[in-house]
Amino acid sequence: MLQPKYVLVVGIDYTAASERALDEAFALGRSKYGVQLHVVNVRPAPSDPTATDEVSALPPWRYWAIELQEYVARKVAAFRATAGAAPFQHLYTDQRMGDPAHELTELAASLKADLLVLGTHDWQKTSGAAPDSVAEAVSRLARCPVLVVHRNGSTLTGPSSVIGHTAPSL
Repeated sequence: MLQPKYVLVVGIDYTAASERALDEAFALGRSKYGVQLHVVNVRPAPSDPTATDEVSALPPWRYWAIELQEYVARKVAAFRATAGAAPFQHLYTDQRMGDPAHELTELAASLKADLLVLGTHDWQKTSGAAPDSVAEAVSRLARCPVLVVHRNGSTLTGPSSVIGHTAPSL
């Protein structure tokens, strides 16, 4: 009997917090059978959508996609060197543009993700909860469980780190 695939979506923004989130996703991926790992980077939409110069109005998609693929390849190589194996069977990278919380949760919903993983910058420790916290918005919007990874190495298994959601009734 074939086991269903386990779908992990991890959002990265090239910060220490998202690097820890990717490491955690790799470790989780290694512990499950048939994992699909989707690594996503979301860039903000251009601030001036009415720019007249078509070339400057277009985002550098090719550059962003290559940057994401190279970053993930380096992280996979480092994981293989320390763990001795690849952390998953299938790896996908996805470059998006728009609001990070909406893009991450839409992708997770479309893939029927089993878990969405992302880092948090721990802004609340210094200046109160950030009103635009991507981790907070994702935890409210996601239809799947969310694992929030802290950049400072704090425990990842506490009750505040994994936020489970069920799909709203229609």
